[in-house]
Amino acid sequence: MAEYITDEERFSALVNFFKDHKNTFLMIFLIASIALISSLSYKSYTASQNAKAAEIYDAWFSSISTEALLNADSDDHFNKLQKKYSRTGYAQLARMVRGSSLAKEGQLDVALEDFYDLLDASSGLFGNKMLNSVAKINISRIELSNNNFSNVLEVLESFNANNEHPLVYELRGDALAGLNKNSLALDQYSLALQNTQNESEKSILKMKINKLKK
Repeated sequence: MAEYITDEERFSALVNFFKDHKNTFLMIFLIASIALISSLSYKSYTASQNAKAAEIYDAWFSSISTEALLNADSDDHFNKLQKKYSRTGYAQLARMVRGSSLAKEGQLDVALEDFYDLLDASSGLFGNKMLNSVAKINISRIELSNNNFSNVLEVLESFNANNEHPLVYELRGDALAGLNKNSLALDQYSLALQNTQNESEKSILKMKINKLKK
């Protein structure tokens, strides 16, 4: 490396360096500028989308009632929210609220559609992990009631391998028991029992274990 004795030489070398690499620096500057503008534009767009989605969600939530969850007004707001703002948290929250309400009313087929749609919308890099888990749990419960045991296992398979939530183990155990895979079901029930602190849940799990051991 060359050694420069005077400040003038150092300054001259620095100027020459920038002259020699001016195209490289220009390209870096342009890329950085484009990235910054894109980031700001995306944030602005996202904020705008969320604000509009929030208005429609509020209108939808105000229009629903326990007597008529699926009515013309609520359907209009709900469909608009899902069509134009499906990737926003408000659209996904509406899916969860409507699906849960429909399930409580016994409209399981429609509720199941909502939860599958929620599963798709909340998946991926920018998805909502909490809502995604809620969708999986509710899909599993409904599919169990329909005796679609293989579907339950398929949905639960995508849970993180380190997930130790007792409900996941229990649902997986219920599905395996439904398929007459009792040994595997017992393993899942045992894991659920180990990971729950709820005494009521423990009692139910012990009943299921004893039933399979008979």
